[in-house]
Amino acid sequence: MAMTLSRMKKRSVRLFAVLVILLAILICRIAYWQVVRGNEMKEAVLRQQTSRTAINASRGTIYDRNQKVLAESATVNTVVCNPQQIKKDGGAEIVATKLSEILDMDRDSVLEKITKNNQFQYIKKRVTVEEAQEIKKLKDSSVDKETAKLFSGVYFEEDSKRYYQYNIASHIIGFTGYDNNGIQGIELTFDSYLTGRAGSVLSAKTASGGMTDYQYEQDEDAQKGDDVVLTIDETIQSILEKYLEQACIEDQLKEGACGIVMNPKTGEILAMATKPDFDLNKPTDLSQFEKYAIDMGEDIANAESSDDDVKNAAVAKIRNKMWRNKAISDTYEPGSTFKILTAAMALEENVADLNSQFFCNGAKQVADRRIRCHKTAGHGAEDFAHGVINSCNVVFMDLGLRLGSDKFQEYFKAFGLTQKTGIELIGESGSVFYRNRMSEVDLATSSFGQGFSVTPIQHITAISSVINGGNLMKPQIVKEIRNSNGIVKSFYPEVVNRVISEDTSAAMRNILERVVADPKGTGKNAYIKGYRIGGKTGTSEKGRNNGKRIASFVGFAPADDPQIVCLIMLDEPQVANKYGGTIAAPIAGAVIEEVLEYMGVDRQYTEEEAKTISVSVPDLREMSVEAAKEAVGGKKLNIKVVGNGDTVLDQLPKPGISIGENATVIVYTQERDANKKVTVPNLSGLSISAAKQKLTELGLNFEIAGAGLTNSEGAYAFKQSIPAGTAVEPATVISVEFRHSASD
Repeated sequence: MAMTLSRMKKRSVRLFAVLVILLAILICRIAYWQVVRGNEMKEAVLRQQTSRTAINASRGTIYDRNQKVLAESATVNTVVCNPQQIKKDGGAEIVATKLSEILDMDRDSVLEKITKNNQFQYIKKRVTVEEAQEIKKLKDSSVDKETAKLFSGVYFEEDSKRYYQYNIASHIIGFTGYDNNGIQGIELTFDSYLTGRAGSVLSAKTASGGMTDYQYEQDEDAQKGDDVVLTIDETIQSILEKYLEQACIEDQLKEGACGIVMNPKTGEILAMATKPDFDLNKPTDLSQFEKYAIDMGEDIANAESSDDDVKNAAVAKIRNKMWRNKAISDTYEPGSTFKILTAAMALEENVADLNSQFFCNGAKQVADRRIRCHKTAGHGAEDFAHGVINSCNVVFMDLGLRLGSDKFQEYFKAFGLTQKTGIELIGESGSVFYRNRMSEVDLATSSFGQGFSVTPIQHITAISSVINGGNLMKPQIVKEIRNSNGIVKSFYPEVVNRVISEDTSAAMRNILERVVADPKGTGKNAYIKGYRIGGKTGTSEKGRNNGKRIASFVGFAPADDPQIVCLIMLDEPQVANKYGGTIAAPIAGAVIEEVLEYMGVDRQYTEEEAKTISVSVPDLREMSVEAAKEAVGGKKLNIKVVGNGDTVLDQLPKPGISIGENATVIVYTQERDANKKVTVPNLSGLSISAAKQKLTELGLNFEIAGAGLTNSEGAYAFKQSIPAGTAVEPATVISVEFRHSASD
């Protein structure tokens, strides 16, 4: 008996010990799940009992310097569904049919989406307002309860779509992808600022994924992205793009054009454009690019090929070219526009002064090579200033050799041409220049801008330092980043280096003004009455002995106190005269004129220019003939009287029309014959005097228009305001643009 009790006690102890151990294990396990993995389990429960719907953040806005909206996001609807809810409601076939009709989608594709084994599925992103309204009608129980029940698993998510109101500066602004991520330009460079932070809505659901009988929602607001304010001016950008687009057509530019307008004192980019470009609102569409691109027949044909591999490769090639920002990504030999820098080096280093004398016989022997001037007959004796005005290669070879290899390379670096500028855009290229000591031939050709390559943004930045007093500025395209709380980050003008003195800068401004204003200057096609413009022409080869050229011009104004500097680069013109002085200078002059007018810079006419200013035709109707004669005489206009009456009944040109001095106003003292017309003649190629005489003989008024110093010899009519063969009224004003043939 005692043994039995003893055994029972032992068993009880063992059993109790086992129970204690099991209890301890249970307590530890509970503690593990509650403490160690508590948060994980809580999240799992939340996932099972709730659904989280993402709310996309609105992307930040991109503004120009005057707060004009260049890029903004608008809220659009995306159609999504809960396939488990649709399955529960039992109407997948009906839902698929109706949605495919509204959304213009394949029915089987929709059916596949809404019957997936999950609880969330996109059906179509960014639907139109009309499509959204049609779906909302199907979900409206007041319209049809049964249909509304079938569509309870179909709903909308708010999404955003990028819009570009002005559709300009495509290579600067860039664009976004389907998920609103930055792909090109500022959209990519500042994507982390523009993106914002997504929000969400947490709501209760059943185990099957359907809606619960009780309401529960927890919102986390989306945070809009930061706004980016650019330095560019929408109006100046539009002006630049207009003229570059015109050049692509008129000069048949095989490889397009680019231009930059900059404030030389601060480095702020006011405009930057590459043409042809693309539609920001349809960035993958090739049609806008193809319209202006020359000689792309093979690529375009391949892009329309039935072979997918050939087609995809061709489309990718065209898009890469279309999206490429020539102003920062392409390098080119600057040609004679680089002479601005060589001349500044020479003055700064005192290897020449304004009175230094040179002689050009059309070529210079350098080592074993005879290198020609663009004027093969030679310029003869000339001083330093005329060497620049004439763009004489011989003078610049002399200057380069006087400077020497080490000093030339030292300045090349000081002008910022050995490194990228650091502009706030992705895709900037660097220059191609000599790394080791240059030979005499290398130095001679480099002195007039050949044998090396720079980007347009590097070149205009370097030239700005020559005309702004000597400071190399970092080019700037963003002013600030801001949000609803204020400014997040500001960008200020930054001096990279001081290159030359103010005295050298002032001397160069004066000389470069003469390049444009002198009747024999190579830049006279950029001349604009009333505005003091300085600049330099350039024409360079692409490769050697292949006929391919790049025509360029860099101009600035006002010459005594530059507010803007403008670079125009025309790539592979297919016209007869490919020189920068002929085709690039007039474009730069026209851009500078419009920009200065927009900026409110007053014209200051010389005495000679004042004589040629257009005047407004006065209103002579109901005046006596004598009073009319006195009125037009006071404006230095001529008058022609038609009829024998004493009172003016009608007149041509009409009041308010601008005409030049000595133009003719016809006054009628009898009823005017409205059917009497004059046919406009073809003035192409005529001199100023010949064009004026031809129009005067026909009773038409003549006006000189556009860029160009017209008081020098050799100006020819390039374009007329009214096409030849057009029937017009007598005394109609025909504006004629004149140009000069250049060889630089």
